[in-house]
Amino acid sequence: MKLESYIGIRYLLSKKNQKLLSLITWISIVGVMVGVMALCVVTSGFSGFQKSFREKILGNNAPLILFHFSEDISDYQPLLETIEQIQGVRGASPFVYSEVLAQSETGRSAGIVIYGIDPQRIKKVTALQDDMIDGTLAALDPDQQGLPKIILGKDLSDSELFAFKGMAVDLVSPKGDITPFGLGPRIKRFEVGGIFHSGMYEYDSKSAYMHLDHAQSVFGKPGKIKGIQISVDDIDQAWLVASRIKEKIGSDYYIRHWMELNRDLFSAFQTEKKLSFIVLAMIILVASFNIIGTLTLLVMTKGKEIAILKAMGSTKRSILSIFVISGTVIGMIGTAFGLLLGFVVCYLLKNHLRFELNAGVYQMDHLPIMINPGEFLWIGLCAMTICFLATIYPAYRAASIEPTEGLRYE
Repeated sequence: MKLESYIGIRYLLSKKNQKLLSLITWISIVGVMVGVMALCVVTSGFSGFQKSFREKILGNNAPLILFHFSEDISDYQPLLETIEQIQGVRGASPFVYSEVLAQSETGRSAGIVIYGIDPQRIKKVTALQDDMIDGTLAALDPDQQGLPKIILGKDLSDSELFAFKGMAVDLVSPKGDITPFGLGPRIKRFEVGGIFHSGMYEYDSKSAYMHLDHAQSVFGKPGKIKGIQISVDDIDQAWLVASRIKEKIGSDYYIRHWMELNRDLFSAFQTEKKLSFIVLAMIILVASFNIIGTLTLLVMTKGKEIAILKAMGSTKRSILSIFVISGTVIGMIGTAFGLLLGFVVCYLLKNHLRFELNAGVYQMDHLPIMINPGEFLWIGLCAMTICFLATIYPAYRAASIEPTEGLRYE
C-alpha cells in the first residue's frame, strides 16, 4: 500500500479521542448509502414501468399499423399478401373498430370500443391469445351455432357490465338503420364467448373483440376494413420495415409506428425518470457535504501531523492525495453498501414483496421492477464522482498548511 493510501485510511479509523470524528464519518457513509439505495429503487421502478407498458402495448397492438389516407380499405386480401412477403414482416391482420354502447343482461351498460379481427391472423400480430383467461379465440368462429360471440376485457366484464361467459350482451351501433319511423339505432345481440386480461386497465375496461365479418355487419361496412396491423421480426427494426412497406404499396397509404402512437406516454416516462434522478441525486449531494465536514474536521485535528509530514519532505501533492483518499474511501463504502442494499430491495419488490397499485390510475395492479446492471453502474459512478468532488476543498486546505503554522505552539 502506498504511504498516502495507508495514512488516509488510518486517519478514518476510530480512536478514543476522536469519537466525534468517527460518528461524523459513519453519518457520511450512511447518507451516501441511503441516497444510492433510493436512486437504485426509484430508477428500477421507472424502468419497470416503461418495460411493462411497452410489453402490454405491444401485446394489445402491433408495432406498425397501416391506414388509407382518405377512406376505408376494400379488396384488402392482395394487400395483405403483399405485406406479408416483405422482408422483416412476421404477420399482418386486418381490423375494424368503432365505439358502441353495450348493455348486459343485468341491465348494466357502458361505452366500449369494439375491434373486429381475424382470429387466425391476429395470433401472429398480438398476444391476445396468450391474454385469454376464459375461453379461446376459436369462440369467434362465425360458423358456430347460436348467437355470434364476443370477447370482453376482464375489468369490462367484472366491473362495468357484469357480463360473464355464456351471458348475452346487446350492442347499439352509432350508425342506425332506416325504418318507417326514421333513422333507428342498430342493435345486435352477442354472447360472451371469452374473457381476456392484458394487465392494462385502459384496455381491459374498454375493449372487446369480435370476428371481422360480424364487426363489418354491425358497423355497416361489409367487405371493408379500417386498417392492417403489422408485426415485425425485430421490434427495433420496425422503422426500417415500415419504409420497405411504403416503397412496396405506394403513396395512398400511411403507417403509424407504435412509438409514434404512444410518444407522449414514453416522453413523460423519460422526463419523470430524469427529474427523479436529479432530485434523488440531491440526497447524495447533501451526504457529500457531510464528507466535506468530516474532512475539514479531520484537517483541523491533524494539523500537527500534516506539519510533521511536510517537515519530513512530503509534498503538497502527497498531502492532497491523503485527504482525497480519505474522502473517496467514505464515498466508496457508502456507494458499495447503497448499491448492495438497493439490489436487495429491488429483488424483494420484484419477486417477494408485491407492492399493490391502483390499476385505474397506474394501468397496472402492482409495482413493476426492472433490475438493470447498467443503470446501477451509472448510479455508482455518479455517486463516486460527487463524493470525489467533495474531497477537493478540504484536501486543498490540508495541502496549504505550512509546517511553521502546524508546529508553532508545539
